[in-house]
Amino acid sequence: MQIKEMKIKSKIHRVMLVYPNQRWYKYDLTTTWNLSPYMLCLLAAMLQDKYEIKIVDAQFYNMSEEQFGKEVQDFKPDCVGISVLSSEYASILDTAAAIVKKINKDIVTIAGGVHVTTQYYRVLENKDIDYAVRGEGEYVLRDFLAYLNGEGTFPEKGIVFRNENGGVTALPLDLVQDLDALPLPNYDLVDYPAYTNTGPRYGVDSVHIYPYARLLTSRGCYVGCSFCQVESISGKKWRMRSAEKVVDELTFLKTKYGIKAFIIEDDNPFGQTKRTKDMLRLLKERNLNLKWKVAGVAVFLMDEEIFKLMAETGCQMIGIAIESGTERILKQVIKKPVDLKKVPEMIKMAHKYGLYVAANFVIGFPGETWDEILQTIHYAETCGADYCKIYPANPLVGTRLFDMAKKLDVIVGDPNKVDWRYGRIKSSEFNPKDISILRVYEWDRINFSDSRKRERTANIMGITVEELNEIRKATRDNLTFENMNI
Repeated sequence: MQIKEMKIKSKIHRVMLVYPNQRWYKYDLTTTWNLSPYMLCLLAAMLQDKYEIKIVDAQFYNMSEEQFGKEVQDFKPDCVGISVLSSEYASILDTAAAIVKKINKDIVTIAGGVHVTTQYYRVLENKDIDYAVRGEGEYVLRDFLAYLNGEGTFPEKGIVFRNENGGVTALPLDLVQDLDALPLPNYDLVDYPAYTNTGPRYGVDSVHIYPYARLLTSRGCYVGCSFCQVESISGKKWRMRSAEKVVDELTFLKTKYGIKAFIIEDDNPFGQTKRTKDMLRLLKERNLNLKWKVAGVAVFLMDEEIFKLMAETGCQMIGIAIESGTERILKQVIKKPVDLKKVPEMIKMAHKYGLYVAANFVIGFPGETWDEILQTIHYAETCGADYCKIYPANPLVGTRLFDMAKKLDVIVGDPNKVDWRYGRIKSSEFNPKDISILRVYEWDRINFSDSRKRERTANIMGITVEELNEIRKATRDNLTFENMNI
């Protein structure tokens, strides 16, 4: 393996781990939210025995670029790791790296996160970024820093670097196979109570009982939806933490931080029925008396015993991913094994145990007809869910949908760009503006036409009906098209 050597003036002793501020690029009612400190604190736990660590969450504290720069100046790091979640906010990675290098060009900058994993070649076009990490960085970052210090070999996976010819070499993803072997995140490095008492954003799937925790119990997903990036980020193999490890973490968080609630934020949290039931039974046995929510639930893996156990352990809300109300789109385009005839029965079963059910739908796929889109809207309205989210089909880099849309030449604008509020796919029957308008106004009509639904939704969000109406209006008002290339 040939790597272009980087001259480091001194060994790395001080490491700063960073979330840049999304507001450096824009504030968006729908897509700007606080990130969980979980991953930065987990990376810190992997490094803390050999390095002095500082975590800087510029997003959570809404730091200006100048304030972030002062954090760098004061800590004087030898290495800065910068994590960016969404490619929608790609530019804040460049902003953070520029600030670091302006302060001291010898600081080693390493980029990571979902955006970097999926668009690593574009990331390394920026000379302010020295290296990138693809996939999961717990072991890769630890081993790579040891290599830079002359104390280990170059990692076999996970690193993206400039080779001796000036090109970019990307090693295969590194995916942690034994999640139970990872330590708990070191929350002592942040003001964790501040996080537990602050919601990430508004929404039915946000917890409003404080203090609360944000939990990750598994990685990867085997379902393989065509629009989903999970396979290219964390693999098709579903890897789980054991039921005991998950409940032990909740016990720890309640004992040390007094949490009263939690939310599970995995891509496919209940991917194995036995583990799901074991986890819920153990949670019931521990009698932690916590309220909780979970999104990303595969409805075809649920049964009555699971719903009953969820209710008995304090679950308030589940988010199910239906995706389409059209069989053809589900089977031929999305490739998801959802039985549309059974979904209403499962929702009724969840309601039997008092669970609030939110459902996700996606419209505007390549080849989808306008009538099929309206069929999905009708299904969303009539399937029995308490709340429906309607997303535009977004051709994300690293997905089969991206490959399909690019081949058909139906992506509007820069194919690498992401904007979750707007459609980016065109057809002979619709354009991105059609999809963007339809999703917002149908979301508003389906969810809020009935006063009882409004009250229940406001309650599950922990806000008043008046505040909910303000969110509805702001969502409509923010539907602007000045920057859309259509």
